[in-house]
Amino acid sequence: MAKDFSFSVTIDHPVAEVHRAFITPELWQRRVEGAENVTMTTESPGPGTIEVTVTQNIPSESLPAIVRKALRGDLSIVRTDNWGPLEGDQAGAKFTAQSTGLTSSTEGTLVLRADGARATLDVEGRTEVKARFIGGAIEPMIVQMVTKLVKSECDDTATWISERAEQA
Repeated sequence: MAKDFSFSVTIDHPVAEVHRAFITPELWQRRVEGAENVTMTTESPGPGTIEVTVTQNIPSESLPAIVRKALRGDLSIVRTDNWGPLEGDQAGAKFTAQSTGLTSSTEGTLVLRADGARATLDVEGRTEVKARFIGGAIEPMIVQMVTKLVKSECDDTATWISERAEQA
């Protein structure tokens, strides 16, 4: 059975600065630098947009026991974020994540919006693990991982913006 999720993260920078960071390939590259078994590609389909694909291969021995039970070999996750342009004080994105080794999919939307002088990122999605008996136990773990990842990326974005402002 699929599990829906939604949450919001506030970033202490104006929405235009956050969007500009989100569509900058160097920010995404910074996130994967030094990571083992990770590759990334970026494309800009149009002005003010970016499509980012990150592939991560995770050895089965580094995963929780419950996940290893449903896994066939190592786990490979392909995540794609497609950010649209900033229109007024809002920008949207779609995200997907598919895995091999464990049949799962996660997808949803991101809305970056002005919140006074700050930006707020609203996340809505759904994850589904197709593993009999234990899929429902793994889905909440994926939601926790997505939540932690998005919050970490928002913190990294705020740091990146601050560092660039100091350099100017």
